[in-house]
Amino acid sequence: MNSSATAARFSVSRILKKTFTLASFLLVGSLAIQQSAHASDAPNIKPALKKMLGGLALDVKDDLQKMVSDLKKTSCGGGLSGCYSTSKGKVQLYFFTSNSAQQTFIIVVDKQISMPKLFGNKVQNVMGQTSLRSLMISISTAEFDLTTARMPPDLKKVVDESYFGVSSLNFAAGAQMAARANLGGPIKLTMESLGVRADQLTMRAAIVMPIPMDISSGAGTGIDVASEMADGATMKQAGAKAAMPEAFVEFQFAPNSRLPMMLPPVTLTDATFFINNSLTFGYKGNAQFQGVGDKKILLQFQTPLTPEGVMDFLDFNFRMATPASFTMEDAARVIVAMASPDPRLAKYGGGFVRGIGSFKEPLLAMAKPLAMFKMKNPNPPPAYKFGDATKPWPDDDKYFNIIVLGPLADGGPYYASGGQVAAFGQTLGWTDVSAGVNGYYNGAGADVSLRLGPLGKVPFRLSQETRIDMKRQDMAFKGNLAGQKIAIVMGPTKMSIEVNASCINPFEIKTSLEIKPTTDLAQIFDAEGGVNVDPSKITGCIGKELEAAYRKIAGEYKNLSGYTADMANAELKKISDAALIATKAAEDAAKKAAAESQKAAEDAAKASQKAAEDAAKAAQKAADDARKQYEQTKNAARDVANKATNAASNAFRDAGNAFKRLGKKKKHKKGPDPKFAASVFDWDYYYDKNPDVVNAKVDLKEHWMNNGFNEGRQGSPEFSATYYWNRYLDVQAACPTPSNKLQCALQNWLDEGIALGRQGSADVSMQSYLNRYSDLQKAFGVDNYDDALDHWMNYGEDENRNAGPDSAYAGPVAGPRRAGGGGGGQWSDAAQCRNTHVIGFKTSSGKRLDGVQFLYANGQWGGVHGKLKNTQTVMLAAGEYITRVDYRSGGSMDAVTFISNQGRTFGRYGGSGGGANSYSVTPGQKLGCMAGRSGSEVDQLIFSSTGPR
Repeated sequence: MNSSATAARFSVSRILKKTFTLASFLLVGSLAIQQSAHASDAPNIKPALKKMLGGLALDVKDDLQKMVSDLKKTSCGGGLSGCYSTSKGKVQLYFFTSNSAQQTFIIVVDKQISMPKLFGNKVQNVMGQTSLRSLMISISTAEFDLTTARMPPDLKKVVDESYFGVSSLNFAAGAQMAARANLGGPIKLTMESLGVRADQLTMRAAIVMPIPMDISSGAGTGIDVASEMADGATMKQAGAKAAMPEAFVEFQFAPNSRLPMMLPPVTLTDATFFINNSLTFGYKGNAQFQGVGDKKILLQFQTPLTPEGVMDFLDFNFRMATPASFTMEDAARVIVAMASPDPRLAKYGGGFVRGIGSFKEPLLAMAKPLAMFKMKNPNPPPAYKFGDATKPWPDDDKYFNIIVLGPLADGGPYYASGGQVAAFGQTLGWTDVSAGVNGYYNGAGADVSLRLGPLGKVPFRLSQETRIDMKRQDMAFKGNLAGQKIAIVMGPTKMSIEVNASCINPFEIKTSLEIKPTTDLAQIFDAEGGVNVDPSKITGCIGKELEAAYRKIAGEYKNLSGYTADMANAELKKISDAALIATKAAEDAAKKAAAESQKAAEDAAKASQKAAEDAAKAAQKAADDARKQYEQTKNAARDVANKATNAASNAFRDAGNAFKRLGKKKKHKKGPDPKFAASVFDWDYYYDKNPDVVNAKVDLKEHWMNNGFNEGRQGSPEFSATYYWNRYLDVQAACPTPSNKLQCALQNWLDEGIALGRQGSADVSMQSYLNRYSDLQKAFGVDNYDDALDHWMNYGEDENRNAGPDSAYAGPVAGPRRAGGGGGGQWSDAAQCRNTHVIGFKTSSGKRLDGVQFLYANGQWGGVHGKLKNTQTVMLAAGEYITRVDYRSGGSMDAVTFISNQGRTFGRYGGSGGGANSYSVTPGQKLGCMAGRSGSEVDQLIFSSTGPR
């Protein structure tokens, strides 16, 4: 084509550009292209593609119209059926087709140009004075991959020189751009603030451009019409996506580039930076954190930009996917890397994690023990490598087990991660790691089996917890076996192990050692045989338990060091000698007491006879004198009984019991004979209620111990074993044997009944006593039945208070039931519940019941017990209430299921550990106020019915 024609054509183009609107220009440009495309050597280009080419906002688009007609067929490989190219100066135009559906224009401007108008206004403004080199624009009717084997030489040369020699180019349907970029303006400052150069990268994105209204016109007939309509729809859809808020521009560096980032300080490889139309900016790639070695962590970060292009750290977030090999020391170093001197983060405590500046040094000081904790990502991510189609970026959230959320998150900014954890040779199950305003925390626990000295290998629950902040570095394992506490405490370089002695197992283990990579708890405990401890030095080790401890040292533990078998045998001899002396003294005292009792009885009879004779003269005086004499007789008998030192008297005193007017009853003191517990036997009550026994002139305490209790007599106003057994269905089920049912019922009363507020007799109810007196509620709490019973026995009765039950209903009832263990702290919803019933609840669970909160019929929520996360909430329908609870428990609450009066089942919430059991409310009643124990999880629940306890 001659030069004059070319000049004329460009002249016309410049006139058109100045005179016509963009829509008019698109129409004229597309008509010119359509006319030139009819040349016999030109490819058959679809109308939609031609119209799009005519709408590009490029200075060279006038040249492109002429170049379409100059396209010449060229060689290409890889299965392409059509490959055309032409060039003019620094502009190259390519056309590729592989089938009837796919046609692609590639425009290459192989020179440096200012940033053209290709994006939405917000992104375009942030780009500022960005310049581009080797700009490449694709317009395609379908997604298309172009490998180096398919590229014409000139195109491959551009790719090699400007696009880092990648092995293939991918083109989505619609219009896209790519270029080597030298960023300018706000985006450059943002990139450089992260420590990244802004002049050694490529940029790619979908182009925002106007789509002609008649883009599908110009087709033929029949099947061509359908094809062209589809192409037009594809282009419109691609254009709409490019203008959407989430559409983004990507910035990529050469393969194998290592970017030393400053915010946070990591080395990033295979990096891609991005910004979308709503000005969300971020990056992703393989990250290496200081101190984590060569472990690659997939890291993705994003944060909003202000309209001026400055990072806004109010709503940032990181997500990370750790490799299969990862420790809690690695996690700690990732957390410490979140510290930053950036002034925008100063108000959050110095970094991307709230307060990190205050506890990063204490956290790093514990690196050695933290390194012993191997934390397994449940879904380790596949390898990622930029430019390798076989190793794409994994978008699935399941791979990402670490998040760092900004200040807008609840409690943010904070760090959170999770995974299966093992340490010191022990598998500890799942752990959640957090760092933020409360410092660093993680907790785990599992059933383990370790050798405990002479006990051999025994199973027990081992809990692990770490809390590190500016004031503490607490890192420990804890366990408990029949009262023996196992404590393993870690310091920065050493660990100490202590197993305290108990009366049941009077030996201890104490050791300290350096923490090494090979440290194994099983091996440590295997090497520790234990040391005997003097049982008399063990708190609470008295009486028969003390004697049993001495016997254990003299026999089973005789080969242990420390307190010797000879020492134990010497103490056993002292106990034996003292028992003989005590037996003789008891016999003498019994004889003396009997004689005194006989004489007192004879004197009482004489006095009574005299009083009767006097009563004949003055009936009223006689009655008064008789009552007075009765009390005198009773007092005399009480004095005699108080001085008695027989076995029954000793058991009476050992139980902390006392005679009225002679002392106070000790609160629930443990004695050798539960029949003499303060709430079970009251000497005055037994004297008043059993005249046949008094008249038999026998020691009341001995009669009660040997006969009265087993006969079903009632020994105190507060408790009757017969009444208690008949009242409670669960007691009947637990105590079915006729010969033992009263003793069994008594033990239930002492172990659980008092604390749960059960009613022990027809005469006294601690629930009614507390409900009746607000001063007692204020002093003890609305459901502190232990202290209420103590007050009644020592003060309330003398103050003429009323402890009678509000209801005469004798049962049977479903009494309060305790499920779970004794861990955590005690809690009660009584203050919120106010004697109403449960109408809703929130739960959080995994392998156990992690947290729970109850809603009551008065509209009040109880407290959160345990921890609520990923909460499930249930609100019962009007008129619906809970009538049964199925549960699994052991040392804690493993699972719970609620069943309503409408037959609906809610749960199971929790796992399959522990033993199965069930609680049903009293027929016609509802599940009432809840109580229990909790810490980091729910350790215990107490179920009760509305109505009488």
